[in-house]
Amino acid sequence: MYVVARRASLRLIGVFAVVIFLVATNSLIVEGSTINVPGDYRSIQEAIDHASPGDVIFVGAGVYEGFTVTKSLTIIGESNQSVLIQGSITVLADNVRLSSVRVSVSEASGSSVAIMITGNNVVLVGVIVESYKYGLQVGDASKKVSGTIIERSKIISEDMSIYGSCSDLSVFYSEVVSRSKQAVNGCGVLDLEYSNISGDTAVTTSFWYEGSVIKGNKISGRSTGLYLDGNHHTVSNNKISGGTGVYLKGSGIIVENNEIINADTGINIAGSHDNVVRGNRIASSGHAVDLSGNNNLITNNTLMGGKGVHVSVGSGNIIAFNLINMTGIAGVYLSKYTSGNLVYGNTFWYCYNYEGADESGSNQWYIENATHRLGNYWSYNKAPDKDGDGITDEPYHIATTTGLEILDKYPLAKPLISPYQQTTTTTPTTTPTTTPTLTTTPTPTPSTTPTSTPQSSETPDHQYTPIITAVIALILLAIAFILLRKRK
Repeated sequence: MYVVARRASLRLIGVFAVVIFLVATNSLIVEGSTINVPGDYRSIQEAIDHASPGDVIFVGAGVYEGFTVTKSLTIIGESNQSVLIQGSITVLADNVRLSSVRVSVSEASGSSVAIMITGNNVVLVGVIVESYKYGLQVGDASKKVSGTIIERSKIISEDMSIYGSCSDLSVFYSEVVSRSKQAVNGCGVLDLEYSNISGDTAVTTSFWYEGSVIKGNKISGRSTGLYLDGNHHTVSNNKISGGTGVYLKGSGIIVENNEIINADTGINIAGSHDNVVRGNRIASSGHAVDLSGNNNLITNNTLMGGKGVHVSVGSGNIIAFNLINMTGIAGVYLSKYTSGNLVYGNTFWYCYNYEGADESGSNQWYIENATHRLGNYWSYNKAPDKDGDGITDEPYHIATTTGLEILDKYPLAKPLISPYQQTTTTTPTTTPTTTPTLTTTPTPTPSTTPTSTPQSSETPDHQYTPIITAVIALILLAIAFILLRKRK
């Protein structure tokens, strides 16, 4: 009885090992057929019409007409240099993958959109689009789509490059260019990473959606680089240029560790509240930060421009621990329509005309509580610090036309942030009565250079799983074989 049971167990081990091996090598997975164009069918549309859902259509080198995809298919071109689609592509089905083709649409083609997608979970990889009008439309007035992914592709159009009606849109490692309009018009939650985007307005986000992620990109807009509507987006580690680098209309948005250069205005916070702007390097001909709104935090930035921070209206804003470097008109300007704003811990480094100006008299240029007294460092302040407590012996007068005496009561004898080093990391307070946490040890600013595009030869870890499983199966087979030999 024991011998029979043991032999049965060994057989089960053997069978189990064989099953694992077959699964690991995809031998048990029933895959769709492969159809070759022009081998099996002369046109891509003819191949689609004869295909079944799940089939793979491989397209050889050549010039082909546009087509409509009505089934869940994978369409793979030989390469996007050798496979040219002259005419538009319409994707009506869900779960379609299109890769390695070039799509060209001219006015003579009779269509203004190069690729129209109304199916869900459509993936474009390695696709080149060239259009005299529109590039890629995702969804339309009758259908909002989801799951669209664009990866390692290039979309160039005269008008809008990517737009439509969608709940989410992902663009990775791609180049998107509009010669006259918006390049990426985020129609839902936008995940835009490690791409080059340029247009009149390079990127916009939707008012109706929250939580977009824009990181590691190179973004260039003639009028605006990023136009952020909607709330709670994160913009990080981008290189941005444009008339206005970042236009902030939504609230609760984090803009951090970006490099914004060659802009008329670096960041425009336009009637927006509860945003965080930190760790950015901004160089602009006008305002580095143009602010109207309440309860915004501007901290740990390096700011250069006509004015470092220009606050036209607002209260409860905190401007702290920034390096405001050689601005043309004023380092920080607070208009007569401002009140209850805090300015402290900043290093004003040889700002021309005025380092600080306040036309309200209802703001505070220092913090003071039971444990901390902290103002700003003013490069033109030559007052001594005889007692060596780090605060000069005389208050610093803030420029104003109000006739009021507006003071920084605790001007710093030495800068918290050296203009010759990277920005110091500090933690600002939220109210004048809260004890600030100060860290004066400089820490490296995170790089704003987008991470390099992974090479196609790199293999994700999960791709090794079938290999490991197959090895385990072979080991189990060997053990079963040895044990069976011993029993004999």
